[in-house]
Amino acid sequence: MRILLCTDGSPHGQAALSYGALIAQRSPVPATLLGVLEQPTDLVVLENALEEGQRLLEGAPSPQVKIRQGHAAEEILNEAIQEYYNMIVIGARGRRGITRFLLGSTSERVARHAPVPVLIVQGAQQALRRVLICTAGGDPGFKAVEVGGQVAGLTGAQVTVLHIISQVAATVSLPHELLDDLEASAEILMKRNTREGVHLRKALDILSGLDVDSRACVRHGLVVDEILAEVQEGDFDLVVIGAQVAEGLIRYLLEDVTHQVVANIDRPVLVAKM
Repeated sequence: MRILLCTDGSPHGQAALSYGALIAQRSPVPATLLGVLEQPTDLVVLENALEEGQRLLEGAPSPQVKIRQGHAAEEILNEAIQEYYNMIVIGARGRRGITRFLLGSTSERVARHAPVPVLIVQGAQQALRRVLICTAGGDPGFKAVEVGGQVAGLTGAQVTVLHIISQVAATVSLPHELLDDLEASAEILMKRNTREGVHLRKALDILSGLDVDSRACVRHGLVVDEILAEVQEGDFDLVVIGAQVAEGLIRYLLEDVTHQVVANIDRPVLVAKM
């Protein structure tokens, strides 16, 4: 896995390097350390930050170190387009104190437009032992499983595959067997070979093929609320979630669910393009 680790020298940029190094240390392919210089007066700070990044990667294949000058999001995207990477790692906030994952922030712009998965580092996680992969139904949902599985395979992390079944309004009349499925566990759904069960079984098969220890979990309710609840209850170190590709456009757009999860979570989120 070829990883692009990005920093602007800020504490958030250094947090991205530190967390990303947990993955890059295990990859047989050298990582790239990219420092983005927005102000020439910050050069010494940035050079020190990149030296720290090299120390974090001691023992791994020697990383390539690059410095680009300009707007952070634009330079990161230019690097990702000009070179081939499997993943970009970036901090959630930049030097100028962007307070949330809001429209126009560096992290969101990169996640929206990058051609590869983007790991947005936030929170105080310093380990990568438990991964939550949030998967939607259908074949596009397997992209998050594949990307999350690759990370877990490198780091030896355990994976929980989460699928949310939205509650249907009580006024809607459904056959008895479908009403039963709305409250069923992942194990029961897989045993019954329901649509959701088949999807979860295939997800587990993908992870098994990557030699990843995994289990399936189903929650029932509002998608964002249930994802956030599972993250807190399971104390996961990383959350993987997909972002839809907008039809008729050449760029990727973050769907609302993905945006809300990243904006309201307190730990790293890996956004996989579907």
